[in-house]
Amino acid sequence: MHLTLKVKRYHEFFWLRDIQKVNIYQCCAECFIGHKDNRVYYGTLQKPRVTIDIDVNEYPGAVAYYLCGLSAGYNYHENTHVAFVPAKGETVEIDNHNISLKITDAREIHFQDYKPNPRGYFSQRQRTCRNWIFANYINDGMLLKEDK
Repeated sequence: MHLTLKVKRYHEFFWLRDIQKVNIYQCCAECFIGHKDNRVYYGTLQKPRVTIDIDVNEYPGAVAYYLCGLSAGYNYHENTHVAFVPAKGETVEIDNHNISLKITDAREIHFQDYKPNPRGYFSQRQRTCRNWIFANYINDGMLLKEDK
């Protein structure tokens, strides 16, 4: 997979990681157990406009990949969340006021409308965290349903 990310508006930073396992008892990036790609984090850290152009490291055992951008002032509604999986010949393309993104040989996972309801107590912060929602999406077997 090849990722080209053009940051159009200031973000605090972006991060990219593969997801091998999830922990729904955590929140934010801690939901995902896998490798961090520090090229994205350090390449975007407090840079108003930047382009990241990398081959994504694919890890055996990864069930998905996640790109997250924390907007200026950590404005929840301006954050970027893109979940994707390898898919030869497909392309993820997003172009909005925040970013322009192209990931070749990948398919985007549209999970944002998923409403998880795991047993136990989970805070409002967790229940509105898109990372947590995607962790539940994986935990609930929804990725496997997409492949069928």
